[in-house]
Amino acid sequence: MRAVLSTGRMKPRSALECDVHLVPLSPGEPCAYCLRFLESAPDPDQIPPAVRLDELERWLTATPAVPLELLYRRIEQLVGRPISLHELEDPDLLMRRAQRPRRLGGLYDDFWQ
Repeated sequence: MRAVLSTGRMKPRSALECDVHLVPLSPGEPCAYCLRFLESAPDPDQIPPAVRLDELERWLTATPAVPLELLYRRIEQLVGRPISLHELEDPDLLMRRAQRPRRLGGLYDDFWQ
């Protein structure tokens, strides 16, 4: 079993089903639908903020069925800046930060807020 992120903590996968697409998974295999989406995911700047936040919430609450580096990259795109792994321990705070207007300044503009 591989370790996956669930509610901010690493744990072994317990269900063999993709939480996002609700399709059965083979042990150790990623969700083909998630992979296909992540390979050609829309630019977060081109989708409405509500849709962007819905997608972010879906990735933060689902048990990942894709390689974690792909998941982290998409979460960073949706948030609009690089994230630290410790930020995933508090998905609610990450959601609140993602709701802020995107800034054109430095990557870490909201670090102290």
